[in-house]
Formats: sequence, structure tokens, C-alpha cells
Amino acid sequence: MPKFEREVEIDAPVEKVWEVLINPTHWPQWFPVIDSINQVASIHEGGSFEFVDEGQTGRGTIVKMVPLKHLEILTRIGDDEDSHVFELRQSGGFFGMSDDECKVEYKLDTLMGGGILGKFVAGGNPKDVLRVKNTTNKLRKLVESL
Repeated sequence: MPKFEREVEIDAPVEKVWEVLINPTHWPQWFPVIDSINQVASIHEGGSFEFVDEGQTGRGTIVKMVPLKHLEILTRIGDDEDSHVFELRQSGGFFGMSDDECKVEYKLDTLMGGGILGKFVAGGNPKDVLRVKNTTNKLRKLVESL
């Protein structure tokens, strides 16, 4: 289960970042593997949705949700399953006193098997490293533009 992580600081309060994270209409603009989304019942733990990525239909599930702090989503296309975890915390200001910014940590776990060799090969996968970097950059740009 190779994991890829990245943290980004967004010049916006946690509440604004959270609103973008849980709004599926914004997901195609920043969320990895989602070109378009449909059949969203609601955004709550256990909620599910369908999405399209590069012409393939996939399913997603909201695994865990702690408002303003934590969002975990599981995506699946065929046999490819990924866990996406977003952790939010207030930051900014002198010694964190104004809390006018938000740090977002994104963890991608590719949930693949393959033993030690498979993990070693996937652990150095530049495609997934770039996917995590692009996700956090796109999220930051989107939130700061709203």
C-alpha cells in the first residue's frame, strides 16, 4: 500500500477550504481521477457517487468525515482502488494567533497489493507523486480564487 503525501498552505480560513472540499460540483476542478461526477446522493459518511475519469466510470464512497478537520474518500475504477485523505488545520498569523490560513495535508494510498516488490516499484511511481502535487496545487488555486 504505497502512500504519497503533501501539505499545502492555503490563504483562506478553514471554513472556506472545507466548503470547497465537500462541494462535489468543484471536484472535477481539483480532485484526482474525477473528470466529471454524477449520482451524488449527499456528502456524508457512507454517501456514494459515480464519476468518470478518462472515459471510465468509477464509484466513490465517503469513508469518514469530521467537519472542518478530516475528509476520507475511497475511489474505485475497475480493480484500481485509492484512498484519499484530507486533513485540515488552522494556521497563519504571528504564532498562529490570527488563524486566517489553512494547512491541508493530502495523503493518497494506492491500496495495491503485490508484496514487498510491488510496494517498492509503486512507492517510487512519479505519476502518483505528480498526482498528489497537482491535487494540492489545484485545490489551493481554486480556494484562493473564490
